Amino acid sequence: MSDSQKENAREGTENEAGTVRSQITPDPETAEYDLLETIADFEGCQIEDLPSLYNEVEHVVETLFKTPPSTAAQMSLSFSYIGYRVTLDRSGNVKLVRVADTVPG
Repeated sequence: MSDSQKENAREGTENEAGTVRSQITPDPETAEYDLLETIADFEGCQIEDLPSLYNEVEHVVETLFKTPPSTAAQMSLSFSYIGYRVTLDRSGNVKLVRVADTVPG
């Protein structure tokens, strides 16, 4: 995926209900960073302003792409993170649902 394709994928869309849909590259080396970058973009903050994803979910995001299950399993994972319910599938599709005020002030 080229840099411009990555940028367009990260832009995503948000509906009136506060649900954001986006796409990250399903690469175990960059997936956690790309997910944080997506969240930071929608929060209007820097990645450094976000709590550590590792402290919340350890390497679960990385593992989804490092040792992916079969496509027939239609694997996805969901977890709560800074006011979002995050859902991520093995293709890199991201869904963020706002459930509370987000980045602590």
